[in-house]
Amino acid sequence: MTNSAFLAFRAATAPEVPGCFIANARPGQSVLVAVHGISRNAAEIAMRFAAHPDFAQTTIIAPVFDKAGFGQYQQLEARKAGQTRADTALIALLDALAASDDLPTAHISLFGFSGGAQMAHRFAMLHPDRVARLCVVSAGWYAMPDPAIAWPYGIGDGAGAALVGPEFFDIPSTVIVGNRDTRVDASVRQDVQILEHQGRNRLRRARCYVRAAAAYAERMGTATRPQLLTLHGVSHDFTQCVIEGDLITVAAPVLLDSNVSFNGPAGANHKRD
Repeated sequence: MTNSAFLAFRAATAPEVPGCFIANARPGQSVLVAVHGISRNAAEIAMRFAAHPDFAQTTIIAPVFDKAGFGQYQQLEARKAGQTRADTALIALLDALAASDDLPTAHISLFGFSGGAQMAHRFAMLHPDRVARLCVVSAGWYAMPDPAIAWPYGIGDGAGAALVGPEFFDIPSTVIVGNRDTRVDASVRQDVQILEHQGRNRLRRARCYVRAAAAYAERMGTATRPQLLTLHGVSHDFTQCVIEGDLITVAAPVLLDSNVSFNGPAGANHKRD
């Protein structure tokens, strides 16, 4: 794997450690973890990032969370005996790769699309010490920043206390969604809790989450605010977002460039309506 600019698959080393695709792996350079949606297109996501010139000097890790082993990986839930929570599994994978490949995985950039966006922002909420920058795209729904709403719909423990500390809101965070990602089908959950606090479709839910996260961050006294970027003319398809919405180019500065400001008004668009 070392010094390889090509995509390779690393098989699972134990039931609690997921397999993954790795590209551009070189010791010492920054690491991007990119999490798939329920189509589990980890190979495509890894290849799209690895082929982009902005990520030529970044190690790309795309884990594969199969349903049998990792349950509802989107919500970090292991629902059956023998399953492993996805956050525990990802930490185990990152630590294993640090030991075997000398990759600096203690502090990563984290990207997720659709179900992977659900997983990524929840992972960052519970493990902010592992995440340097966060970019989530087209999540089906979010853990809303409200301790009165129990996890995984909110950040409460069920008794009104917050499971998520202020450290999460210090992470530079960006939410991206297509302005045509408004279709409601069987894959878009319509639980009463979600409808009440987030709306019916992914575009509305992204806007509600960013607005609520910015308000909560202000109440917590943190300096950063999440930003919302809208890809115009695209809906809920990773390949379309990349080809027609230039998703990788849009995500590159928020994942790699420490000079990007995250203190602007929430809801700023990549392109103006």
